[in-house]
Amino acid sequence: RGAWHGMNELRQRRASRGSEDISEPLLGGDSAGYGSAPMGTDEDGDAPFDFWHWILSLLASLGLCDRPSPRLTPTQRRRLDEIAARVDVPYDSFEDSHRASLLELWNLTFPNDPSPAEFSDGGVKHPKWKEMGWQGVDPATDFRSGGLLSLHNLIWLATHERGVYDRLLRKTDGTRSEWEYPFAAAGVNVTHALCDELQLRPTRRRTRGNGGNRVAPEEGQPHASYSPAPNAPAAVAFTHMLRKGRAGAKDAFERVYAAWFEALDREWLDRGATYMEFGEVMNATRSKVRGALERAGRRN
Repeated sequence: RGAWHGMNELRQRRASRGSEDISEPLLGGDSAGYGSAPMGTDEDGDAPFDFWHWILSLLASLGLCDRPSPRLTPTQRRRLDEIAARVDVPYDSFEDSHRASLLELWNLTFPNDPSPAEFSDGGVKHPKWKEMGWQGVDPATDFRSGGLLSLHNLIWLATHERGVYDRLLRKTDGTRSEWEYPFAAAGVNVTHALCDELQLRPTRRRTRGNGGNRVAPEEGQPHASYSPAPNAPAAVAFTHMLRKGRAGAKDAFERVYAAWFEALDREWLDRGATYMEFGEVMNATRSKVRGALERAGRRN
C-alpha cells in the first residue's frame, strides 16, 4: 500500500471519527521513518559518513541540544527548494500571470458564468467572488498571508480533486452551521499554516529573485538555497515524501494541503463550530496533522 493510498483513506473518513483517526493514514503505511534513512546512503547515491552529524543527533536524543537538520539527498533538496521558492511570493494584481491564475480559479469555480474580465475591461472584480468565500469583490486583498501559492493551491484542488473542492466549497457534508467558515479564505489560511509547519519559510539572509525570497549562498556554495533543511519532526517527515522514486512526490505539498483542508472541515463538523471558533478549529487541525506527520515519520 502506497503512502498516498493511506492519505486517501484519511481524507475519506467522516466527521464522526475520533481525533486519533488522523494519525496513521496521513502518509500511509510505507512512509520512511523519521530517522530511517541511513545517514550515509539513499537513493541518489552513497555519501560519506558524517561523524559530527551523528554526534549532534546523539546529543539531541539526550535532550542536550536541538535536533540537527537531516542530510537531504540531491533530489530532496531540489524538490524542497522548488516548493520553498513559491513561498512568500505575494499576489500582485498588476502582474498579468497572477490575474490570469485568478481568472482560471473563477472559470473552475463558476464554469457557466462569464469571466469578470469580459465586462470589467480586463479586471477581476465581481460580487460573485463572495460566494466562494472571499471578503470582497476582489480577492487580491485576501492573499496577504498565503500569497500566490495559496491561489495555486486552490487551483490544484479544483483541478485534481474536483469532488473534494466542490464538497468543501458548497459545504455538502454533515450538518452545517448557520454561520459557516468562508471556503476561499480558509484555503489561504491552510496554505499559510502548512508552510510554517513544514518549515518552508527562509530564515537566513535573503536576496530578491524571480522565484520569491531566495536565501543567499554561503561562502563556497555555487548556488543559492531557498530554505534551510528542516529539523522539526513533522517537517522532516515531509522531506521523506520528496525522495527519488516516491509516488506523488511531484505534488506532495498540494496533497498534504488537500488532506489538511479536509481534516479542517471534519474538525469543524465534529465540534459543530461556528465562524467565531474558526481559529480554535484551525489550531486543533494543525495539531492533528503535525501529530500524524510525526507518527508517520517514526514508522519504518
